[in-house]
Amino acid sequence: MIQTLLALAAAAQSPAHAHPLPLTPEPGTVRLFGDWAVGCDNGWACEAISLPTEDWEIGNGYSITVRRAGGADGYHRIGIRAFEDEAPSTMTLLVDGEFAGTATRNEGDELYHFDPASAQRLAGLMARGGEAELRDPDGGMIESISLDGSYAAILFIEDRQQRAGTVTASAAVGDQPASLVPEPPSVTTIRAMPIADRSGDTAMALPADQAMRLHEARECDGFDEELRRNEAMVLSDARDLILISCSRGAYNFSDVAYVRDADGAVTPAQFDRAFSWGENREIPLLVNVYWNADANELSTYAKGRGIGDCGTAERFVWDGAMFRLVERREMNSCRGSPHWITVYRANVEWVEP
Repeated sequence: MIQTLLALAAAAQSPAHAHPLPLTPEPGTVRLFGDWAVGCDNGWACEAISLPTEDWEIGNGYSITVRRAGGADGYHRIGIRAFEDEAPSTMTLLVDGEFAGTATRNEGDELYHFDPASAQRLAGLMARGGEAELRDPDGGMIESISLDGSYAAILFIEDRQQRAGTVTASAAVGDQPASLVPEPPSVTTIRAMPIADRSGDTAMALPADQAMRLHEARECDGFDEELRRNEAMVLSDARDLILISCSRGAYNFSDVAYVRDADGAVTPAQFDRAFSWGENREIPLLVNVYWNADANELSTYAKGRGIGDCGTAERFVWDGAMFRLVERREMNSCRGSPHWITVYRANVEWVEP
């Protein structure tokens, strides 16, 4: 018994206990129901979006969105996404030929917004409907939108948020009070490290022979005798970020990330959750990776095909030891939607090193 207590006391004072590794982020995934895609993030913020029908052609420029936050009082928004350059200032929604509501476009926003007070009613109409029509202010047809799958998509949201069977639901409507809808889980807050004194410095790329050795050590492709990318960026007061090209395709370019410390030592960058493109690797391939020095963010954008209507995207921040995931978006059905659904998010608190 005494030995057990001593072991527990030692563990409590160990560095590993004092500075535990962050929990691995667990993003959700996008589900497809008929002509609708839906997904929720780790804080139960959910979105469903209509997709063009299977025989769609490039140029279908509109979709209906249902966005809802968790909790009895979480926001509930119905909107229309306009991917066309020219669109009217207002748009009327008909469900199975009957007027449902009018949405107004915000200046500089791709979204048309219906009155939030009508969201629950509109979601119910679409869940029970077969087809929606979008019309301009003169009554002219803009586009038909399939509601096949809308019931299942809205029900997916209600199930995830544990509101099915309550008076707050639109698909699985019940008579249980709103007070039974639980509050959503809180999302992680990451204490990230901003660039301070070195913000105006220029980081030096690796010598070409060293960069090539890193390229070859990761079994990267040999398309270029000279590396496509050997780039260094200021990461923090004591670290540089190094990006070395690894492979390339028609529209996806993969790099490997390294961190260089003040003594010049170069080691693979660590991630709390890495998403390798293709096979699993000890060090992930970062697809179409970009370092945003203004936002202190590392982002990726892996397209499922060239027009960018499917794929995954992530954003990471540096916490002084590793890159931490702050957002993941995805669209796993190549059906003409350039908008991808958020399936993970974290808050960021910038702290001085």
